[in-house]
Amino acid sequence: MRITHHRLVEQVINNVEAQMERLSRSQEQATTGLRVNRTSDDPVAASEILNLQTRLDRLEQYRRNINSGLSSLNLTENTLGQVRDLGVRVRSLTVQGANDVTTAEGREALAEEIDQEIRQLLSLANTKHNGRYLFGGNEIRQSPYESTEGENGWLETVTPTFRQGQDRLELIIDEGERMEMTVTAEDTFALGDADDLFDILFDLRQALADNDGEAIGDMLPRLDEALEKLNGVTSMVGSRIQSAQEILNRFDEKEITLTSRISDIGDVDIADALTRLNEDMTSYELALRTSAKSIQPSLVNFVYL
Repeated sequence: MRITHHRLVEQVINNVEAQMERLSRSQEQATTGLRVNRTSDDPVAASEILNLQTRLDRLEQYRRNINSGLSSLNLTENTLGQVRDLGVRVRSLTVQGANDVTTAEGREALAEEIDQEIRQLLSLANTKHNGRYLFGGNEIRQSPYESTEGENGWLETVTPTFRQGQDRLELIIDEGERMEMTVTAEDTFALGDADDLFDILFDLRQALADNDGEAIGDMLPRLDEALEKLNGVTSMVGSRIQSAQEILNRFDEKEITLTSRISDIGDVDIADALTRLNEDMTSYELALRTSAKSIQPSLVNFVYL
């Protein structure tokens, strides 16, 4: 078969382009540190890397969910601690007011203090987190309690706005796994039989204002019940915080495993990549020199093209 000059030129150009493509791929791998930069480099490996990366992305979404929930739970734990401190303070004032040596004027002063504690409790019960009411359950835009002022400057009423059986907010924290990340006002302040912590404080304030030592003493069992419930809710929140942190630790281990697997599949050995790059550069330069010698145009060559 007759090999024309035109055919020879095509072969030489194809050879140079092939060497250039190999050199380009070697340069890319040495620069990026990756063996698989696109699907065509290794379709099977690229597909597995994509699946692993998808799992990493889901893991990161779950991590964001948990961190968001943890932020709320940590604030809840802190707020519950303040509510409990308030309850302990009120109990101390109750014991003081129930003492027979406390005068009517002293009990009136204690009633003033209890009114301030009611206001503080209202503020804590209506605490917000990122624009959402902390104890609102799924009614995140509605304050759990509303109040009215009396003519004497005391709070006249504190009324719950939530319906019974408040729903709690849940977050997806893993495949098929959810966790309650809130406690409700009903969980925290309600005691059953239409009684709650606000009712206790209002009744206590009234007993102090009436200078009724026996009625003041009757508040102690109700206060103790409220404090016991607060301790239980606080313990539950602490348990959720611990569980969420354990899940985050588990995610850290999963992330390391998935990232390592992606690296094993897609990364290139830098030493080998640099060696291959040098070899491909040498081959490319040799192809150029060979091409220059193979293609020596002359008038006769062009006549036969």
